[in-house]
Amino acid sequence: MSDNSGPPLTSDNGRALAEARWRAIIDSAVDGIVVINARGVIESFNPAAQRMFGYGEQDVVGRNVNILMPAPYHEEHDAYLSRYLETGEQRIIGIGREVAGLKRDGTTFPVHLSVGEMTVDGERHFTGILHDLTARVALEERLREQSSLARLGEMAAVIAHEVKNPLTAVRGAIQVIGGRLPSDSKDGPIVTEIIARLDALNELLQDLLLFARPPHPKVSSVELKPLLAIVAELLSSDPAFAALHVEIVGEASAFLGDPELLKIVFQNLLINAAQAMQGHGTIRILIDSTEQWHTITIADSGPGIPAAVRQKLFQPFQTTKARGTGLGLSTAKRLVEAHGGTITIDCPPAGGTIVNVRLPAAGP
Repeated sequence: MSDNSGPPLTSDNGRALAEARWRAIIDSAVDGIVVINARGVIESFNPAAQRMFGYGEQDVVGRNVNILMPAPYHEEHDAYLSRYLETGEQRIIGIGREVAGLKRDGTTFPVHLSVGEMTVDGERHFTGILHDLTARVALEERLREQSSLARLGEMAAVIAHEVKNPLTAVRGAIQVIGGRLPSDSKDGPIVTEIIARLDALNELLQDLLLFARPPHPKVSSVELKPLLAIVAELLSSDPAFAALHVEIVGEASAFLGDPELLKIVFQNLLINAAQAMQGHGTIRILIDSTEQWHTITIADSGPGIPAAVRQKLFQPFQTTKARGTGLGLSTAKRLVEAHGGTITIDCPPAGGTIVNVRLPAAGP
């Protein structure tokens, strides 16, 4: 009686089947898996790792695993691996820790790395399992920001009660005193300077209160181009910006939003652009609309902003101005996000600064 079930299972067939199963498990894993040998050379690089780092497997197999690491990990890795092989001293192997990964495009991102050791045919190999922590770190940052804003809101309420009202009374008293001085009095300029300082302090308190209070848009119909024109006209009424021109191009259909909060957003952005250009030249505003988004692009021809500074621009109390609260951009960001939108800042190599505000056409 013949047996048609196929060839007998040999040791080679069994090994091939085991390798196929192992490969299927590696390829289907959600986390990145990288296998290296004792010299740190990559032997396997699963699809999740390829998506994570932006490399294809053919780009990294045979290369040192330190190509996936930014400095100083890049330089330290080979020495660490050699030390472990010689002494057994563990820092990551068998322990796991949070490290930084280096993508193909040069950007870094946080990952949790767990490394296990195995021996195959008498040779030592290491398997690294990497979990992308970008989303978790961003969430933690938002939670810290919300907690800080809550404390700041409490402080701002105290300031409003304890400082703002007395400050208004002091200003009024100084004005009365100034009004009683003779027109040629030497104390007149001093009174004027005191009032100016009080006004600056009051402006700081106003900015602090606006930033600290959770924004709740009072939604109504917004005509974007006329709103921008109003803000531009207010800007031109300032003598310091008399030589400045604001050019608005494009149209957008009416959408739901809070026109007063949006005026604050665009006023902050236009003042920043005008100051960067020292009150001369043309600020160009482009409105681009789709069914989902209204995008407002504000471009100036100023000197631009260094990359290191751009990373901190939306943090409270960060400013590049000699005199400023550092709350304008962070407030604008909060108000835009309260509408369900986003705001980004870029500086092209040719110079100038470009601010993009995206607002949902459906409203907040």
